[in-house]
Amino acid sequence: MNNFICFLRVLISYVSKHLYDTQILGDCGYRQSGTTSSCPGEPACLGRGICSGPPEYRCECESGRSGPDCALIDCPKGNSWYSLPSGENKAHGLAECSDMGLCDRSSGQCDCAEGFVGSACQYMTCPLDCNDHGECVSMSTLAQKNKVNGVLTPFTYGSDPNDPQTWDAHQIFGCVCAEGYEGHDCSQRTCPRGDDPHTQHQRNEVQQLSCSDSDDTGSFELTFRDHTASLQVTSTAADMESILEALPTIERVSVSYSDPSIYVGAAGLVADALQVCRSVGQQIDIEFLAPTGDVPELIVTNTHSDIDGILSMTTQTTGTKEYVECSGRGLCDKGTGLCECFHGYGSSDGQGGVGTRDDCGYKVPYSFDQ
Repeated sequence: MNNFICFLRVLISYVSKHLYDTQILGDCGYRQSGTTSSCPGEPACLGRGICSGPPEYRCECESGRSGPDCALIDCPKGNSWYSLPSGENKAHGLAECSDMGLCDRSSGQCDCAEGFVGSACQYMTCPLDCNDHGECVSMSTLAQKNKVNGVLTPFTYGSDPNDPQTWDAHQIFGCVCAEGYEGHDCSQRTCPRGDDPHTQHQRNEVQQLSCSDSDDTGSFELTFRDHTASLQVTSTAADMESILEALPTIERVSVSYSDPSIYVGAAGLVADALQVCRSVGQQIDIEFLAPTGDVPELIVTNTHSDIDGILSMTTQTTGTKEYVECSGRGLCDKGTGLCECFHGYGSSDGQGGVGTRDDCGYKVPYSFDQ
């Protein structure tokens, strides 16, 4: 394709330099004999140029027109996708159809190569429109959607139009796949992830909420991987567990009071002992059962600034377990999103026990490992 375009360019260039030599355009623009007293075209230069008059009678075409009688229409130009640099920091110069299409000179429109769109073929579009399982956005927008450990961590790409390193920021497009899909065109299904049951002496992540409030009124928010849950100061540990597990980014947690003696047979048990926020202060442990690994710390927010005491989150134990595709003990079928477990491994509960996660994270007892 590229070689053909180059050949076509050479041919057009040659014709334009020899307008009055015999060629193959079939446009009657070559005078074989005799003299002429007018420029080609009816009216002269087709009204799209100025006739030079005697003795040459050449058409000086207006911008965007060319040819002996100004019948040829130039196509739009864009940054060339593959031309060689013309000098230091001078690459991707303007080219007709961005060097990724053929110019129809009768209409001035580009016939773009597959995968390229725009009046000048200046955009590289998403493959197969992301198979209807994702959003097609520019590289500049993709940079804003960047995530680190599941947390939105945007960065700027292409804000300076004069930066040669980011010339493609608004020209190349890519897919942001919907939940459950992956791959450059969002055609692949995502398989379950989990902890490798073959590794030992690893720990779950444990984070601790500290909260104190004097009047039993107010609310706060917990955010995990850009999804937020709202709780009241009077919510219990059981409430918090259910609310957190309702977030799409958390599958299972275990929420408990750091000091259980405050409510189990403790002397002078107070009415608010089961609350996550108490006037005398309270610590709540949140253990991550799925996802496992070193997860982001929960972000705690005093929603309406109506909690008058302590409100903070700290990481007590950093998670050291894996959270890998098919728990590292199976192969992912990207067509179905199902794990094909190795011999001796099956579906787990996310903590090494038998369960329904279909993640190959359960080591079947009394099996022979191959």
